[in-house]
Amino acid sequence: MKLALFSHKPHSAIRRLVLGSFLAAAVLAGGGAAYAANGAGGTGSKPAPHQGQGKDAHRQHGPKDPARLIKRFDKNADGKLTVAELPEKAQKRLGKADTNKDGTLSAEELKAHAELRTKDRAAKQKARFAKKDKNGDGFLTSDEVGDKRWERVKAADANRDGKVSADELRAARPARKPPVAR
Repeated sequence: MKLALFSHKPHSAIRRLVLGSFLAAAVLAGGGAAYAANGAGGTGSKPAPHQGQGKDAHRQHGPKDPARLIKRFDKNADGKLTVAELPEKAQKRLGKADTNKDGTLSAEELKAHAELRTKDRAAKQKARFAKKDKNGDGFLTSDEVGDKRWERVKAADANRDGKVSADELRAARPARKPPVAR
């Protein structure tokens, strides 16, 4: 029995539907590939912001370019950034960066402040890890952190050995969201 693909028999309607579905899927898949290859909908000439870096990859701790920060907040455009020119929240955080107490924040002071905060953050993380690592072997296990916390921590166990090192935790930690500019 020979069946034509496009005949007027009832079962051919099902074949047309299946064939049409496959063709639609192929067109969509091709369009999706072109969309991805073209910079996620862009023109292809310029990549989308933070493309391929993960949703939070743009988060950077501290001013990576202090000159840019100074230029952004220098309200009177005198080339100097005073603590008073900063938003209120930033005044509290960056006011400590003025180490020579001249009332202005230099690029060097901002960079040194960012480095100090990074070192402090790393020291706090190391101390928290050491506190949880009750046997001091350099790994966290379910008996050290408890079952409830282990459910979250075990996702960092990259080599699936039932214990998590500080390096595994660091590698699994998602980047933080950027602060909202005000």
